[in-house]
Amino acid sequence: MIRTEAVRIESINGLAYKQKLMAGGAGIAIITPDDRAAFTINKRDGSCVPYGKVNSEVFTLAVIEEALELTRGLPYRLLETIAKVGVDSPAEPLPVELEIEDEQEAIDVIGSIEYKKFIDQYTDKNGKFSYQLMNKDLMQFSSKSTIVSKLLAEKADVDIIVKYIVKSKAADLARNGGMDDNMLTAFLDVFDSMNTRSAFKELKLHLRGKLAKAKK
Repeated sequence: MIRTEAVRIESINGLAYKQKLMAGGAGIAIITPDDRAAFTINKRDGSCVPYGKVNSEVFTLAVIEEALELTRGLPYRLLETIAKVGVDSPAEPLPVELEIEDEQEAIDVIGSIEYKKFIDQYTDKNGKFSYQLMNKDLMQFSSKSTIVSKLLAEKADVDIIVKYIVKSKAADLARNGGMDDNMLTAFLDVFDSMNTRSAFKELKLHLRGKLAKAKK
């Protein structure tokens, strides 16, 4: 299963982890010794949508928000499914969609050297992937790149420039020839699903500012 490390929920006796879904995007699982709940995460606003039956008295809005915040930014890894919290748990298994193995995924981003190098490069001392550190480094890279300068002068679409920057940086870190278009798209999707606030938001704002100046 491709998921984050499990984190302890303080407001209830339980654990939570975020999982990459086969259909795209992310889901979140919250588990107590006696119950569990599964949610899909809305890509637009980051809100949680119940998947299957959810005990709203146990899994309150405060619990869900705590789970989201604690898992935000944690990197995906290939980890085993968590069956229960505590020794004796009557909890039923999570819905199939959230427990499905990602081995069938056509593009293995998590197992790629590019993903591993990005995670190693931008994970902070607390084990959380730092979007701030990543965006800062990518902005510095873009400022030194003659090709990025050329793309800005040509008023290229921001997403095209971001793809070039991420692909080039990944190739540099992995010391290889880089990703093809399909791998690059999947790579970007994985990082966005780790944090629905948009992984490359700061970089995009930086580039839009550069484009605005170029148009004057």
